[in-house]
Amino acid sequence: MAVRKMSTSALKAEIARREKGAGKLRRERDKVAAQLDKIDAKLAELEDGGARRGPGRPKKATTNGRRGKKKTGRRKATGRKATGKKTGRRRAKNDMSLAEAIVQAVEKGAVVSPKEASALVKANGYKSSSPNFGMMVANSLAKDKRFKRKGRGEYERVK
Repeated sequence: MAVRKMSTSALKAEIARREKGAGKLRRERDKVAAQLDKIDAKLAELEDGGARRGPGRPKKATTNGRRGKKKTGRRKATGRKATGKKTGRRRAKNDMSLAEAIVQAVEKGAVVSPKEASALVKANGYKSSSPNFGMMVANSLAKDKRFKRKGRGEYERVK
């Protein structure tokens, strides 16, 4: 019904109904916000060992008066033991860049998705232990001038 055709009492009743609904939503929001605060407190306790920094609060000042990461004077670990031997996982070494490997794996004129291209590249012997390898291939396809975007998730090798 149009507002112009409504009586004053009907308009007042409609406004009251809407305000009542808004009140219910506010109470529900406050309840959910309280639950979220409890979860945030538990997460902060688990992550920081009890030290809690709320949203919008700056990091503690460092020794040189600036905010941010505290400088300790120690160098980053290089992944070597005191004996000089490498420890942990090693980075894969490939003869060519990822873009070159993709160009070699995909035939000229072929339309491929990043997932298909990554499978072809790995089948051709390219080594990567990255959990985001598909995304790396997608970025290479998007940047490389030898591939033209045909549609969402589709690239054609043109050169």
